[in-house]
Amino acid sequence: MDRTEYEVVRSGPRRLWDEVAAAYRWWADQDRPGYERFGLTVTPEGQTAWLDSPDHPVPRQS
Repeated sequence: MDRTEYEVVRSGPRRLWDEVAAAYRWWADQDRPGYERFGLTVTPEGQTAWLDSPDHPVPRQS
């Protein structure tokens, strides 16, 4: 297949494609870091994903 464009169909209460696009833009803006630069902190109160250090949390989608 030599296609470069695809149709996206939305359904349901969340706009998942918008969340994917926002996550991709964030990742690209961070110079496309590899998986080895990410970490996860887990506490009884919850979890936080971060890039390079716990002081640089990955933004959450709402």
